[in-house]
Amino acid sequence: METSKPKVTVIGTGNMGGAFTEALSKVEAIDLCIYDSYKPCAEKIAQSHKSITVLSSMEEAKGSHIVIIAVKPQVLPSIYSQLADLKPDFFISIAAGVTLEKLRANLKADKVVRFMPNIAAKIGYAVTAVAYSPAVDEAERKEAMEVAKSVGSAFELEENLFSAFIGISGSGIAYMFELMHQMAMGGVREGIPYPKSLSIVADTMLSAANLQKETGKNAVELETMVCSAKGTTIEGVKALTDGGFGAAVINAVSAAANKSSELEKKA
Repeated sequence: METSKPKVTVIGTGNMGGAFTEALSKVEAIDLCIYDSYKPCAEKIAQSHKSITVLSSMEEAKGSHIVIIAVKPQVLPSIYSQLADLKPDFFISIAAGVTLEKLRANLKADKVVRFMPNIAAKIGYAVTAVAYSPAVDEAERKEAMEVAKSVGSAFELEENLFSAFIGISGSGIAYMFELMHQMAMGGVREGIPYPKSLSIVADTMLSAANLQKETGKNAVELETMVCSAKGTTIEGVKALTDGGFGAAVINAVSAAANKSSELEKKA
C-alpha cells in the first residue's frame, strides 16, 4: 500500500520563497505546494515543475507537515491569523528580524524554526543560520536542517547570535563584494582591465575558501603559508595592516550586528 507523501507548503514565492521552492521541487519524497497572494508569481515558478501544486487560497495549505513562511516581515501582521489556522506539524519562518517568541505568540504554535539565509539562496550557495523553539524535537530539527541545506550550507545557532550571523554572513556577503571590487580596481591600477581583474579576484576568493575548507587550517595558518620572508605577500599584508584593514572589518561586522539588533526590537 502506497503511503502519502508529507505535504510541504511555501507561503510567498518572491526571491527567497522562490529559491526554496526551486530547491525543494527536486525532493521526490514530499508533496510540494506553494501559495502567493499574487498568483501569477506562483504559477510562473510551477510552469517548469510538474511536481509543484499551486494553491488558490492559503486555507488549502491546511494539512501540511511543514509550512514555510517566506513573506516580507511587514506583511506578516496582516496574515498571522490565517497562518495560525493552518496548524502544521511545525512552521519555518524566513521573515527577517522576526523572533521565535513573536512568531510563536502570533502563530499560536509551539513548534517554530527560524531561518536566516543570505542572498546566494537563488543559486544554491546560501549560508543559513537556523534556530528552534524549545518544542521542536530532534526529528523535526533534522528535517528543518535538510530544508535549509537544500539552498546551500546551514549552521545551528542560538537565536541571540543571529545579529552576529548577519554581521558576518547576511550582510557580510556585501563586504566580500566590496573587497572584490577594490582588489579588482587595484588590478586596473596595475594594468589589468576591470572585467578580467574582477574574474581573477572572484576565482582567487573561491580558491581561498576552498583551500580553507579542504585543509581545515585556520586563516592565520594559511596566510602565513603564503607569506615568504621578504616576499611580495608580506608587503601587501603590511599595507593592509597599516591601512587599518583588520579594525575596519571587525567594526563593519559589529555595526551590522548592532543595526540588526535595533531592527529586531522594532519588528
